[in-house]
Amino acid sequence: MTQSIASPSPAAVAPPRSGSRVGTSDSRRAYALILGLTLALIAVLWAGVAFKIDAERSQTVLSLKRDTLNLARAFEAHAARTISGADQSLRFLQHQYERNGRQIDIAAFVRDGLIIGNLFNQLGIIDERGTYILSNLPNHAPIDLSDREHFRVHREHPSDELWVSKPVLGRASGKWSIQMTRRIGKPDGSFGGVAVVSIDPFYFTSLYNDVALGHDGIITVVGFDGVVRARRSSSEDDLSASVGRDISASPLFTLLKEQTQGHYISASQIDGVERIFSFRKVEGLPLAVVVGVGREEAMADYLQRRNEYLLFAGLMSLVILAFGLLSARLLQRQRAVSAHLRVNQARAESANRLKSEFLASMSHELRTPLNGIIGYAEYLENMGADATSREFAGIINKSSRHLLSLVNDILDQASIEAGRLQLQVSEFRLDDLVKDALDMHRGVAEGKGLALEEQVAAGLPASLCNDRKRVLQILSNLLHNALKFTTEGYVRLSLRRDGDTLCFAVADSGPGIPAEQQEAIFERFRQIDTFVTRQHAGTGLGLALSRELAAMMGGEITLTSAPGKGSTFTLRLPLRTMERP
Repeated sequence: MTQSIASPSPAAVAPPRSGSRVGTSDSRRAYALILGLTLALIAVLWAGVAFKIDAERSQTVLSLKRDTLNLARAFEAHAARTISGADQSLRFLQHQYERNGRQIDIAAFVRDGLIIGNLFNQLGIIDERGTYILSNLPNHAPIDLSDREHFRVHREHPSDELWVSKPVLGRASGKWSIQMTRRIGKPDGSFGGVAVVSIDPFYFTSLYNDVALGHDGIITVVGFDGVVRARRSSSEDDLSASVGRDISASPLFTLLKEQTQGHYISASQIDGVERIFSFRKVEGLPLAVVVGVGREEAMADYLQRRNEYLLFAGLMSLVILAFGLLSARLLQRQRAVSAHLRVNQARAESANRLKSEFLASMSHELRTPLNGIIGYAEYLENMGADATSREFAGIINKSSRHLLSLVNDILDQASIEAGRLQLQVSEFRLDDLVKDALDMHRGVAEGKGLALEEQVAAGLPASLCNDRKRVLQILSNLLHNALKFTTEGYVRLSLRRDGDTLCFAVADSGPGIPAEQQEAIFERFRQIDTFVTRQHAGTGLGLALSRELAAMMGGEITLTSAPGKGSTFTLRLPLRTMERP
């Protein structure tokens, strides 16, 4: 037995050509490209993380500013109510003393509810010499207060305005208080003394215990002179130590000159803690309420997320770098696979084109025998010997026509894909087009008990130029779908002009289409769901083909629908290309 051995071809044994150097150069460029892309991805990753961190930081600070400003509004309202209540008591006390002199019984006023005493530590009268002569407290002994600012300011200035003093340390009680005073005038208008109400400064910030501001949160009432009237924080030692402190160097006082309310971030001049502050002026008084939260404490959640983002970015950078190195090692194989895929893709596209051309060329061969079957079926249906034969012939006729419609859709689709479908523009009357479109489906509408309506707006051109067959085909598809899915109510074909556009709208009272499924129905071989596909026969080509035909004519098909409210398909065609010159 002999065995032949094929000789290797010259190409198989040919030595490598100088082109390998070019391949090496290409590989080096590819390696450099992969490295560059890897570094670019890492840079983009870190840029994105930095942007995210900055955005969350800004959002967190904005949220804290908003929350603290809301609290400042609440505390400002509380302070305003407290001062208003004190002023009412002062006016009452001022009036009673100017009218009745030393005969008034302040304790009785409080006891009888004429003055609400639970807001104040003490209230009374200082005479024109500066002696605290009357008080609501029992066993009150006269005290010389002529050196106090809240006395001197009224003695030296005739104004009847409310005066809110700096915090004063009581000589007898040893406790801090804020004096609110009004000038008392004698009948001749001369200085007659001072009506005074003493308030615990911490009453202004008493709501602190009801608000969760954190360990470093503070509430401060401060005068425009920079002196702290009241301050509350989580530290009990801070309650008295901060009252009376001068914080006029704070950024707050620069802002108070220009704003009624606002924000700033600064380290406290009292305890050095950096806080996010919001402030609001007390209306009508030289006071401001300031609410602050510790920046580090309040932003703890953000800081934790920031650290997580940084950790994630670091890990992802390592992953990207490893992926880049692996990609470089697999470069040659990847390029070979890509080349193979390109060849296969080209073959697939070529095969698809051949398929489309084949189907398009089969139009005559498929339609001719089907038309023959339809003709003989119609003859047998009309001339059959008995009822059974005529019934069977009718079934054959109906099925053949349905098959011909499907073949036409498929062949039209294939012709579009192959680029062989040409528009046949001719002149036709618009009213005839509408009549033909409705007459084609009137029998189906009557069989289902549906109203098939027509609505044509005035001012439309009577004679148009376009591919009448394709326009009619689109309208027929739209009417067919509307009748197929509508069980009661109406189907309406309406025409109107919208500028340079002619609009054919097919509306129905059917079940409607959910928004998330509206685009899918224009895909080839798709209907809106499995249930509809089983209940209503069809290839799913009608709407896809109609949209492509509309696009060929320079138009479009749009859909407006909602579940339970029916659907409206609108064919829009440019009127300027269709009107007869």
